Amino acid sequence: MSGKKIIKSSVVVMVLIILGKILALVRDALIAAKFGATYVTDVYNFALGLVYLLTTISYGLTTTFIPLHTEQLQKSIKKVRDKFVYNVINLSSIVTILISIILIIFAKYIIYIFGHGFGNDPVVFSTSVNITRIMLLSLIFISIQSVITGVLQAHKEFYEPAAMAAVSNVVYIVYLLFLTNKYGIMGFAVATVVGFIMQLVINIPKYLKLGYKYEAVIDTKDREVHKMFKMMIPVIISTSVIQLNVFVNRSFATNIFYGAVTVLDYANKINTLAYEVFAIGIAMIVYPTLSELAAKGDKEEYKKALVKSINTIMLIMVPAAVAIAVLRTPLVTVIFKRGAFTNEAAVLTANALFFYCPAMIAYGVRDILNKAFYSVKDTKTPMINSFIGIAINIVINIFIIKYMQVSGLTLATTLSAVITTIIMTWQLNKKLQGIEIRNVINSFIKITVSSVIMGGIIYFINKIAMASIASEMLGSLTSIIISFILGTATYFILIYLLKVEEFNSTIRTIRNRKV
Repeated sequence: MSGKKIIKSSVVVMVLIILGKILALVRDALIAAKFGATYVTDVYNFALGLVYLLTTISYGLTTTFIPLHTEQLQKSIKKVRDKFVYNVINLSSIVTILISIILIIFAKYIIYIFGHGFGNDPVVFSTSVNITRIMLLSLIFISIQSVITGVLQAHKEFYEPAAMAAVSNVVYIVYLLFLTNKYGIMGFAVATVVGFIMQLVINIPKYLKLGYKYEAVIDTKDREVHKMFKMMIPVIISTSVIQLNVFVNRSFATNIFYGAVTVLDYANKINTLAYEVFAIGIAMIVYPTLSELAAKGDKEEYKKALVKSINTIMLIMVPAAVAIAVLRTPLVTVIFKRGAFTNEAAVLTANALFFYCPAMIAYGVRDILNKAFYSVKDTKTPMINSFIGIAINIVINIFIIKYMQVSGLTLATTLSAVITTIIMTWQLNKKLQGIEIRNVINSFIKITVSSVIMGGIIYFINKIAMASIASEMLGSLTSIIISFILGTATYFILIYLLKVEEFNSTIRTIRNRKV
């Protein structure tokens, strides 16, 4: 793929991801308005968390499928590689169906163990079991979709996979606007399953256009399948532990008060906005580059690409974390504070969000580090660090939850993320015999100084806006808009003056194109 095509694809992918996030905000605002921060949303978020925990298997499937199928596209005839695709679809579907049936049968025991707070009320418990069983049906569609999106990405087709979130969110929004009053949260669980089905459907036309179809191929002795499943194990464990970390936090939250899970979830949604739009997109683009350089044995260029990626992530995540921390109350007000979502819920969410913000930076850097380890065929180190992270999180939760409640859970998550990211950086630096840590630290200091100054300006803009405008909603919206414009301008000027290389090189590229 040429440089211009990569840039074009990256821009389109970013736009589609941003569209998905905007629709997700609309969806979350509607959920807050329709259901509030109550046991109903707690139950839904708990069940959704269980589904996401299990989708780590699909993530591992996609992650390991892509390099294998890419190699087949270069070396194997069409019949052989097509058979591999059909075999993976069928085998993964059979395994997923069996897992889903077992989980549906034992759903109430899952609630007893991981959502024990729901067991205190028979109505809440019954609702949680029913919703969990409905939403577990999503797994089969997610499994098939993971293989098909892997096929598309192996062919350098990124648009449909990037549009999946937007498509499913349209389904949720339609339900919340027109059907909530009639079918309630149970109907929304069904709508969630339909949303996952639509994520699969949107990829099928391109899949067929590439010349693939469906055949009932089942070959458990296929060496490539054995190789793929062997590679999957560390990736699945690593990703599962990360999702399990979120699940553990929700489990702790069920024992605080009804609505605590929802407060935790909404704080996390705002916190991961910039991360999911930019960090995930950058990591997706960086991965093949690092893999290619690692395969060539070009250590110097590999290290340069890695450091540039880390610095680029920090260039976006650090100011985003500072801005969200300062504007946490206006953001929660604009996005969630309406209908059944009370002022008390908004305050709790804003407080929890404050302690979440630094985790955004750690998440972004961690994703790049994970891709770096994967690119040099080391899947065990990220897996081990995931276990370290969840252990740290659980220990801190146990000691801090009674003092800080939901905010304690978010602080524990942040501390865990920061510690494990530092450990991974040290390990990668050792593995690669140096990755220009001084360059990273130097950039981090410049970016942090610029972000803090920007944060101070945003703080005063917010105070003035909230004091000058009587309407809390209008004041919050005005504060966010003005802060974004002036804050962004301030930050860009500062990082330019401080000569942050990743930003200045982008400016030079733009100037050269104009010339």
